[in-house]
Amino acid sequence: MSEKKPKHESTGSRKCGCMFMVSGYLSRQTKEWRLNILNGAHNHAMEPALEGHKLAGRLMEDDKKIVCDLTKSKVLSRNILINLKRKRQHCLTNIKQVYNERQQI
Repeated sequence: MSEKKPKHESTGSRKCGCMFMVSGYLSRQTKEWRLNILNGAHNHAMEPALEGHKLAGRLMEDDKKIVCDLTKSKVLSRNILINLKRKRQHCLTNIKQVYNERQQI
């Protein structure tokens, strides 16, 4: 176990105050990532679905390319989202992620 203090000591779940904490760092010798569990206790049950979770809804690299191509073709955001959802049946991306990606173009 590492004796280092985490950079963000007060990081916990925003919604339920879960104190589960993990510290990650890149080892200089092996060039591999290491994870230390600082607090392994959860105060909640596991969610059955990841809908609405930032990580689950993020755009994949090929989705970003589709958003870029369709934006250059003047396709509306809502139609881009429909296209993405047709491409991947279990797509959890929402319109906000499409808007954000369009802003980066």
